[in-house]
Amino acid sequence: MLQTTTPTLVANLVEIIAIPFQITRTQEQVQHYHGQNELSRQTTKALQDWANAAEFDIVRSTLVSGVSGTAPKMNGIIDGISKSTNTTVQVSGTVFSASILRGLMKANWDNNNGDVATDILVGSYLSSEIDNFTNKANVVITGANETSIVNAVDVYETGLGKVRKHTHRYVQQSGDATARVLGVRPEKLRIAYLERPFIDTGLSRNGDYTKRAVVGKLTLEVLNKDSNFFASGYLNG
Repeated sequence: MLQTTTPTLVANLVEIIAIPFQITRTQEQVQHYHGQNELSRQTTKALQDWANAAEFDIVRSTLVSGVSGTAPKMNGIIDGISKSTNTTVQVSGTVFSASILRGLMKANWDNNNGDVATDILVGSYLSSEIDNFTNKANVVITGANETSIVNAVDVYETGLGKVRKHTHRYVQQSGDATARVLGVRPEKLRIAYLERPFIDTGLSRNGDYTKRAVVGKLTLEVLNKDSNFFASGYLNG
């Protein structure tokens, strides 16, 4: 008789993201060239900063315990899905190719019985390299008024699965020595909020200014590590 196994919970920490800011009352009182109330303008900017920080950490954050006065941080997707069977470091300078992507998809299929990644996230260089894959279907559109040339790959499909390509600003950063590719199955990843972002207006002030902060608490839930993969070490231009 086949024995079932009880799934184990992938532990993660709740991360606190706080973007504090303060505006002098003089800045609120004077008229600015942008025509907005300065407190409203800075609040909008802080909300954008919070969203950018959350997006970065969802992808790339590594665990910080929060002891000794440091802010706790969760494991983002890259660290959260990491296993010896789905994380690969190629020899530095390996040229990314269609055959490598097929190999990643095959390993993903084998590791998880066909429950594979449906999306890949890459930086601008690998995105351009994928657009140049020579085995794509070449569609020529003709017409007297045609002014567009299409040279892009949005979906890569083999018998092992289909993945949609996304160029993501945080998967590849200038400080990364080599190019990276992150494969995800979105329904196996989930953002959980302990406290959704809000504007904290209850901060005390000690002078002629208004003090605010955008605060939110969240974590990444990984429902199945094996549905995702991460590979690095590729030539980055």
